[in-house]
Amino acid sequence: MTEARKLPPPLPPRLDWFVHTQVGPLAQCGIPEWFHGSISREAAENLLESQPPGTFLIRVSHSHVGYTLSYKDPPASASAS
Repeated sequence: MTEARKLPPPLPPRLDWFVHTQVGPLAQCGIPEWFHGSISREAAENLLESQPPGTFLIRVSHSHVGYTLSYKDPPASASAS
């Protein structure tokens, strides 16, 4: 008697979209160094923390279908009026 194989749970809509519409073109063209896939906002902030202002990365959004831009701002000026 064999155990029935369980199917994995379906992908969340944001990842299903990415896998079915974006992975192919990315694989064909090569993955740019600024693209970091499905990482969290916290992970993006950690990656950018030690980078110079103006550094950015693109990631698959965790809150909606599409992409999110994460950007390292320059430090706020202490002499702002």
